Amino acid sequence: MNRILQLDFFRGLFLIIITTNHFLSRENVIYRFTYEFIGWITAAEGFVFLSGLTAGIVYSRKLVEEGEDFITWAAKKRAFTIYKYHLMVFLLIILIFYSHSLMEEYWYYNYTDFKLLFQKPFYSVLLSSLLLYQPIYMDILPMYAIFLLLLPMALKSFKNGRPGMVLTLSFLLYLLGTLDQGFNLFPRFHFMEKVDTGFFNLLSWQLLFVGGVYLGYLTYQNKTSHLLQNKKLFYSAAIICTLLFFFRNAGYLYESLELSSEYWVSKENLGPLRLLNFTALLIVLSYLASRFKQWFSFKPICYLGKYSLEVFSFHILLIVIFRPLKVLIRDIYSIKIMDGLYFNPVPTFMLFFILIPALFLAPGFKNYFLLFKQRLRTNS
Repeated sequence: MNRILQLDFFRGLFLIIITTNHFLSRENVIYRFTYEFIGWITAAEGFVFLSGLTAGIVYSRKLVEEGEDFITWAAKKRAFTIYKYHLMVFLLIILIFYSHSLMEEYWYYNYTDFKLLFQKPFYSVLLSSLLLYQPIYMDILPMYAIFLLLLPMALKSFKNGRPGMVLTLSFLLYLLGTLDQGFNLFPRFHFMEKVDTGFFNLLSWQLLFVGGVYLGYLTYQNKTSHLLQNKKLFYSAAIICTLLFFFRNAGYLYESLELSSEYWVSKENLGPLRLLNFTALLIVLSYLASRFKQWFSFKPICYLGKYSLEVFSFHILLIVIFRPLKVLIRDIYSIKIMDGLYFNPVPTFMLFFILIPALFLAPGFKNYFLLFKQRLRTNS
């Protein structure tokens, strides 16, 4: 099965948006258009879903060609690779933090997530290696690794004609997650009070990954064309997207309707309204991408999506390095747009001419490292 460029395109696009949102301040006017502008949805939802969709396509092929035992081994191997990236990034973050007092001052005093790292670095490394300490930016990779370990079980059930069972169980876990249960147990035990399993509630967010895996399974079997070309479904989803865009950007309206409740739009627990918003946008974009493939095949962005693991990991290091520098230069010159909204030229320049171009270096670093390992083996 040929590589689907549209999947790479959207993954690359989401990586650029994630980098933008992690770097720019909330008062920057660009951030206003990249974070929840089109509704209660961010690039994170799309990134997790596409990870499941891509895995569903790839491992469905492996299931047919290599068998069940192989995909179990392959999924574990991939999960371990992601785990190694997680640890490598965490260790590099420690080196960056201790490289200059500016880094320590900024990350210690502005982000409580990292205080344990500064106070007890060796203990934090131990917890991180057990996936029990996931400060800001460090929770996506562990989540992906855990989901991959469950992937073979889901695919085997799909193959054996039990997709309904898997999807029902996934949805029930999602409902439990939206009630914010199951992942707030650790603080009740004194010896686990330092545990931080990350921002994202795995019980809720697994639904996006499992849904992506199932659609990937159907895509491999060429059973999604009727969904992608369904005009009634597209127009219905477009109407929902339009309405949610309207309510999201007219705050006084949805507040009067009590839709601002954390339960409905929670990002942490993937609230029902957020899930609806994502599903509707997914249908719209899938329809457009199937009809106008050339719109979603820009090679540089596809390149980032192809190496999403390397690019995502590298973007964390870039954010850790450049956010403290941004604070120093942010107020050199700024243009007030309206109350609480500014255009900051220097940080914006850094984003578009340093950080985003730097993302394209990540695959090269990986290839250089592999070449270095090969030379060491040859010499030994």
